[in-house]
Order: sequence, then C-alpha cells, then structure tokens
Amino acid sequence: MACIIKFHNKNSKGVLSITNNEYLNIKNKSDVFNTLKKKWVILYHPNYYDYNFINNGHFDAYLASKDIFRAIDDSSDKILNFSCHNFAPKFFKISKEEKLYDFVGLSKLQTSSGNPKLVKEFLIVVKSAMKLKKISGVLIISIPGRRPGLMNNIRNYYNQLFTDKEKKNFEFITLDYDVPFPLSLKTISMFYRHSKIHLNTHPKERHGRAQAYALACSMPIVGFENLKYLVNKKYRAKPFYFICKNLKDFPNKLIKAIEYYDNNYDYDKHNQLARTFQSKHSFETLKLKLMQKFSLDNSNWRFSDDWDIRLAKHHLGFKTKNSYLQNINEFLNKINKNQFFKDFSEEEDDFYFLKKKNNFFLLTRKIKYFFSLYLKFFKTWIRNLKIKF
Repeated sequence: MACIIKFHNKNSKGVLSITNNEYLNIKNKSDVFNTLKKKWVILYHPNYYDYNFINNGHFDAYLASKDIFRAIDDSSDKILNFSCHNFAPKFFKISKEEKLYDFVGLSKLQTSSGNPKLVKEFLIVVKSAMKLKKISGVLIISIPGRRPGLMNNIRNYYNQLFTDKEKKNFEFITLDYDVPFPLSLKTISMFYRHSKIHLNTHPKERHGRAQAYALACSMPIVGFENLKYLVNKKYRAKPFYFICKNLKDFPNKLIKAIEYYDNNYDYDKHNQLARTFQSKHSFETLKLKLMQKFSLDNSNWRFSDDWDIRLAKHHLGFKTKNSYLQNINEFLNKINKNQFFKDFSEEEDDFYFLKKKNNFFLLTRKIKYFFSLYLKFFKTWIRNLKIKF
C-alpha cells in the first residue's frame, strides 16, 4: 500500500512506499511524482516478482529482492533486498516450548495456473508420509468464493482420504470467512511456535508470508525450489530448506526434516536467518540503510509491528482485507496537501474518509470494484484457455 514510513520535516525528507497495483492507477504520473519528490523519498513495493519493470525515474529505491525484481531502466543498487516479508510481527519468534505438531502448513484454496497452492496435493503428501512414520501436523487454509460449496468439497476430500485415527494426528482447519485473513496473526503464530517444520507445496510462489513466518520462527522448510529465493544464497539448502523436485519427494523429505529437528537442530544457526524476517530487527536495518542512502535524519519514523500486511495493502478505491476505500490518487492528493492528523495511520485515515461519504458514493465504488475484479478474472480465464489449446 501507499505507506508512510517516515514523515518529512524541515531538515529531512520523508519516506513513502507505493505498491505495484497502486502505481498502475496513478493519474498524471510525471506531475504527481515531481511534486512528491520535493518532500519524499519514494519506494516501490511490488507484490509479485517482476524482471521487466520500467521506472521512468519515478522511484528512488525498491522494496524488493534482487533475485525476484529488476528495473530495466535503473540500477540494481537501488534494490534494498527488503519487502513486507521481512517484517513478521513479534509473535513469530524462535520458541523452545513443547512442540505439539511435527509440521504446520498455511495456505489458501487456490487452483489458478498463475499461482496454484496444491492443497489437495498437500493432503496426499501427508497421507503418504503417515505410511512411512507416525507424525502429527496441522494445515490451515482460507477458502475464497461463495459458501459453502468449496468448503464442503475440500472437507469431503479430507474425510475420504484420512481415517478417524489419522485425523487425530493431522488437523485440517478450513476457514471461509474474512478471507484472506480469517485468523489473527497472534493466533496463527501459536501454531507455528508449537510446530517443528513448515510444509509448503506452493509450486510457483517465491515470497509468500506462509514461509516468511516459518523463517521468523527458525523453522526448517520442506518445499519446492521456488521457495528458497526468499533468502540469501547461503541459506538455500539443508538444514534451512529441504528441497523437493516433485510431489513424490515430499513424504521422504518431510520425514528427514522432522528427524533433523529431533536429533540435530541448531538453534543458533537458524536464529541468524530468523532475525532477518523479524520486524524488530528488520526495521532497524532498513532504517539505517535508508538514512545512509538518502541522508535522512532519525526523527519521525513510523515503524509499527504490522508491516508484513501494511506495506502490501493497496489504496484501490474499495475496502477489503487487502485494500482501502480511498484510491491512490485521493491518498496522494492528501499527502501533497499535507492533510495529516496527529498520530496518523492509514487505517484511521481511511476510516475518517469513509465517514464523510454517502451511500451512493459507496455503492458506486462497489460496482466499479466488482466490475474490474470480474474483468480481471475473465482476462485470466481467456489467457488460460490460450495456454490449454
């Protein structure tokens, strides 16, 4: 989202980050950025990997990794090797508490070819691993779409695949409300802190929160090779990642990861990596890097322990779990006019914006949002048809 990281003052510029979805919707980009850059250092936060971004001189630096982002008209030195995934809240931390589960998974029921999550395949992996060794685990998924069809379908699949005895060792938690965040991060963190291993079957995702939370908790990860691009090269192998070449590899790799944790786990080694994904450490590192790079002072920084969500949330013109009612042009116009209140926050600002609007305005925004959403789904469907045939 357009997130104020630091307020400007008479001695120093402020810092503002803008997401890829917001950038696409900014009108009169050249004029807007020319005005903003008089008082702000502007960062770009892409929510997906992009190797062909064209900056056009708009952004001063990038909240991204050099492995998953490149601006073809700009220097790679401006890539900060930070993103929202480096800011897991304080609840996600290394824990020596008793482990209730051998593994934990966190996902969404999503089958699109662009970013499938392979939830059914996850269940098959667990079933196969249970035949090799007695293990326990939990998978939590959110289920988008109309209720209760998808929920019933995936639960029936689970019920047919596992016996009652096996279900006592493998809990499958399916949530179809408040998607994509039906549970608080504090609640999710309890499952992570009480698990040994993070099991992840996402075959394309390179920088998901599910594995970032695991890294913050110093957990080894079992998954496909694409996952390892979230970390520095020296951490892209065992014991941090147990890489699978295909789905058939998963059961054995999961067992090996659990055995590693039970017999050879090194807290200090994993904690070195965990610090780079914990918000309290990452913020200080990012702040120092920005201060040195742009000669900023040490005042008016606005760190809060929710940047894993807030940095990636969009001003899109419709309120959802991932977006605000204000669109990016309305928000930037307010920034350029210095229309802030004491203890400003994007959430509070959007709340006051909402209070000033009538029902007709809200209805118009809703229609526009759903039209653009269905248009996006239609374009994806057409693209998938072309790939298929």
